[in-house]
Amino acid sequence: MKNRVTTFVFLFLTLAVFSQNENITFFNDFNFIIHLSKNKLFKEAEFERGKLFKQKDIATLYKDSINFFLGQAYYNDNKPESARKHFMEVSEQPFFYYKARYLAGMIDAEMERVDSSITNFVGIGLSTSEDLNELRSFELAGMALLKKRYGVFDSIMQVSQFKNPLIRSEGENLKNYCVIDKKIKRKSAFVAGALSTIIPGLGKVYVGNNAQGLAAFLTCGLMGAIAAENYIHLGIEHPQTLFFAGMFTLFYVGNIWGSAVSVQLVKIEKQFENKHNILVGLKLPVSKFFN
Repeated sequence: MKNRVTTFVFLFLTLAVFSQNENITFFNDFNFIIHLSKNKLFKEAEFERGKLFKQKDIATLYKDSINFFLGQAYYNDNKPESARKHFMEVSEQPFFYYKARYLAGMIDAEMERVDSSITNFVGIGLSTSEDLNELRSFELAGMALLKKRYGVFDSIMQVSQFKNPLIRSEGENLKNYCVIDKKIKRKSAFVAGALSTIIPGLGKVYVGNNAQGLAAFLTCGLMGAIAAENYIHLGIEHPQTLFFAGMFTLFYVGNIWGSAVSVQLVKIEKQFENKHNILVGLKLPVSKFFN
């Protein structure tokens, strides 16, 4: 849903200059604050904003424009907390409200404050725009997935018939990420350790590290074969037999422990990757809708 809100606002403010003399000062201050924010002079921009907002009879659109553009400047400069603060100060007038709220919600999600993000999206409420309602449902489904509330996610996706092509496409991606997330949770450190106890390296194959599993199998097999050969030819008490038996035991136990630990490491890595993909998928429609 493309819009030309920014152009409209500037035209509106320009026309306002000619309707009231006092608006000339407001308009100049507005331009100055935007200029400061674009040049990353945030301290100075905040100071000028504070002075301007203390004046009486400032149109809400002026305040919303300044808060939104300041928030956008902070966001582009990787200052999410300051960006969110200004986005949340945008009023419910439609010019900047939806984009500001959705960006604030995405900031909360990226900062791992998913509950706050859910509260934000629920608070937006339903709109007269079908696309905006679909976007809201899509974002709430994604937040449920981030919270691993699979039942809530499934129910939202079943009820929502996304007609917007972009949301429908990203919705299918979310379903795939949900399947991946469930598979990641099913991996067991106990099972990995047990499999490597039976056949060295099998636990790592179970985790998905086939190359490491083969290496563990060959290493343990080699150490075991050398220890067995020394036992047969030199006896159990010979130092060489004891050395290679010790080496075999070390590699064998290490293989079991490593397989169990690998489950947790792989889980963390895959969960991080999947979470990143989910967040990217949730952010894409927001950026496309309001450009």
